[in-house]
Amino acid sequence: MKRDYGLCLWTFGNVPFEEKCRLASEVGVNGVEVEGDISQDPREIVTILSKYDLKILSITPNNVDISNDNESVRKKAVEYFLDLLSWADELGAKRICLHGDVGKVVGCGDEQKDWARLVESSKKILQKAENLHIEVVFEVLNRYENHQVRTGQEALKLIEDVKSSNLKVLLDSYHMNIEEENPTQALKEVGQHLGVYHIGDSNRQGIGQGHANIHEQIEVLHEIDYRGPIIMEMTAPGPNPFTPIKEEGYIEVVKNYYKDSLSIIKEWEQNKIQV
Repeated sequence: MKRDYGLCLWTFGNVPFEEKCRLASEVGVNGVEVEGDISQDPREIVTILSKYDLKILSITPNNVDISNDNESVRKKAVEYFLDLLSWADELGAKRICLHGDVGKVVGCGDEQKDWARLVESSKKILQKAENLHIEVVFEVLNRYENHQVRTGQEALKLIEDVKSSNLKVLLDSYHMNIEEENPTQALKEVGQHLGVYHIGDSNRQGIGQGHANIHEQIEVLHEIDYRGPIIMEMTAPGPNPFTPIKEEGYIEVVKNYYKDSLSIIKEWEQNKIQV
């Protein structure tokens, strides 16, 4: 099995797109998760990605609220995702990410209504995704980022209610460390519905910088025959990951996390996860 290894470009902060791609190339990944800024010219993005021999593994969306109780806000959020799908199609991307409004930790006060709105909006998005043959992975966040879909089981419930074979799950080792009683069991339960795996230690830093058992999670990926990408999502420590750390800038810190972690992951996979 040939595995795609990538990283999330947003973690490099506010630097030009080409600079982010150059950094990703230096890390050694073969793909990236692109930010969903649909104002950017798809042709320019494709040209730059080609220059650095990088493929698009997924697209990170803007922060919009598809389950908002305000109909106009909700409609605008859905329209963004419909436009994002068209933009992704122009890029030749085969996958986008969908998630709740980051920072919204409470709903309208009626969980059933919140859930119904989430399902209704997701169905509209998935209908277009099916027509374009684009996979949608719903990212499971933690309670401090969003109040809906915080576990693998809740993501499976969403798949059941939306009823689209194009809808998959994105599990993230950082979020699972907060929400899942047993992250490896969550991976097993999601199983064939896993579309993307995001990796970062318990503190969202490089592997070995926190206390998560990442080796065990990688091992489970093989048990469930997960063939999708492993996408690293790591940030520098501190309340603002985009500020300088001592004499070393945040970009260099994150770049080193990625390089070291990629080496560890590849070694585990090449050795067939033997300790």
